[in-house]
Amino acid sequence: MAVKIWVTGAKGFVGARVMDALNREAGVVAMTAPSLRGMDRDGIRRLIDRTEPDAIVHTAAISDIPTCAANPEASYRANVEIPVWIAETGVKCALFSTDQVYGGASGEGPYAEGDEAPVNLYARHKLEMERAVLAANPDAVLLRATWMYDMPLYGMPNRPNFLTLMLSRDALRFSGTARRAVTYVREVAAWVPRALQLPGGVYNYGSESDMTMLDTARYLSALLKLRVELSDSGPDHNLWMNCEKIRARGIRFNTTAEGLKKCVEDYGLDR
Repeated sequence: MAVKIWVTGAKGFVGARVMDALNREAGVVAMTAPSLRGMDRDGIRRLIDRTEPDAIVHTAAISDIPTCAANPEASYRANVEIPVWIAETGVKCALFSTDQVYGGASGEGPYAEGDEAPVNLYARHKLEMERAVLAANPDAVLLRATWMYDMPLYGMPNRPNFLTLMLSRDALRFSGTARRAVTYVREVAAWVPRALQLPGGVYNYGSESDMTMLDTARYLSALLKLRVELSDSGPDHNLWMNCEKIRARGIRFNTTAEGLKKCVEDYGLDR
């Protein structure tokens, strides 16, 4: 019998790629979850009881930091309450979180899973969500993702990301001091079936890199022979993660440099 996996946010930047990855898995039926935005706890439980997914991948969120700050109630509903209500059903689930939880962490990094120190509302809500989800469902898997990038999918929204910004702007500013990885979202999606098999807990999930964001931009600019003018935006906090915990479970991402090179090759952007 096929395994039925619900994907929330299935038409979004991450969810659309997750759907593609799951649909390539033998014995898996990927299902587009209905929008949960207007539902309460009981409504979500009834819906899941009726559709009976074997697992849920929750990608839906309000992830724009200024939007969350301007709409704290909406952020709390989307980023805390809804994922917790999903977890309370007891279905095996993998839920996306963020490297932003390390925004105020002490030391230079890379940061392990216990080093959280969120400094913005979005990150605080995500950390609260992680803890409440695990209290409700200790088997849940929380995936702290980096900033992700990709080229647009046909007919799908593609929010501005590191790659598309680099390709579309004449001038950009990135921190010359802050270290943070960026990750090819197709690689993120490809590992989701394996992530669903992880023991419950929090995992740093994505590429690793010891380059500053400005160095990463210069690397991609050289790779693509771009004429974008790059400058230093000034000091910023490191957000780079130590992914040793998930590597020990067999999930090994390319480094940021390797992932960018793979993406460039996949799309023939260097031709």
